[in-house]
Amino acid sequence: MTSIHGLQKIFPAGFDNGYGNLKLLVEGFDVVRIPSYISTADMEDVPGRVEFEGKAYTVGESAFRAGTHFERNTDSNENKVKNALTTLLGALAHLPHRKAWHLKMVVSLHDVGLAEDLKQILNGEYQPILAGKASEVKVEVLKVVPEGMGALFGQPLPKKLTVLDFGNGTTLFSRYNQGKREVHTPYPTGVEVLIDDIAQKMKHLNGGKVGDPAKIRYCLEMGHTRYSRDIDIKEIYIACLKDWYEKYLKKAVNLALDAKHSGDELWAIGGGCLLPGFTKLLEKNGFKVLDNPVEANAVGLLEMAKTIASKN
Repeated sequence: MTSIHGLQKIFPAGFDNGYGNLKLLVEGFDVVRIPSYISTADMEDVPGRVEFEGKAYTVGESAFRAGTHFERNTDSNENKVKNALTTLLGALAHLPHRKAWHLKMVVSLHDVGLAEDLKQILNGEYQPILAGKASEVKVEVLKVVPEGMGALFGQPLPKKLTVLDFGNGTTLFSRYNQGKREVHTPYPTGVEVLIDDIAQKMKHLNGGKVGDPAKIRYCLEMGHTRYSRDIDIKEIYIACLKDWYEKYLKKAVNLALDAKHSGDELWAIGGGCLLPGFTKLLEKNGFKVLDNPVEANAVGLLEMAKTIASKN
């Protein structure tokens, strides 16, 4: 955490509004990484609580803890764009309060064809109440880049590179030559598919009820398989992981292994890399799993924002 000048108003930032997690990295602050959940339940002024344009809602961990219905980015393909301002304000409501934020952002998006729509939703000046305190927020999107590009920014890249990004909603296969992207194929089957499968198959452990996807995801992200005090989903997880890999990931992984055969280095990013036991599997196949696979994209987006802002 670097110290921030009290009067500073303009902050470069990187924003990755993922299906599973959203990551906001504002210069000088710790990264905000929270589940992409939005709840309209009544709540205290917790981190992630926003009052804006006559509505009140909460984004992130507290939305899940409220235990009642919440909307998830992953519930619809349009949500990454449609909910972008909602989730951005929710992410800001996790940071120390400031009277004024002017964010100069680089944002990543799975479908850059929607870049203009995203800019329209985000750009502007807003007066929300963030975690109980009023704030003036000005958002300026400097650039929209394809998902995963941030992770490569500022890194020395091998001449030939193939990257697999294991996200919540999608698995992305990208190939780069001399740092230029040549191939970009999204497969609509991310970690969410694995989690739904586990939820269905754990009924016999869970009194006949389908498992709660948010709870399954939470324990896996923590690196273990204890769903609750009494329920360990380890065996189901191992079986479902195999199945998920065989049915959905093998195609992308095989494409990557073919690329390796023709001289590409293989890198893996995205939250899926952190699934228990999955890193080992990837490394066994010759992938280099980036140090911080979940936040690598946001870190690069902030660096891009700093570079662009300093040029202007």
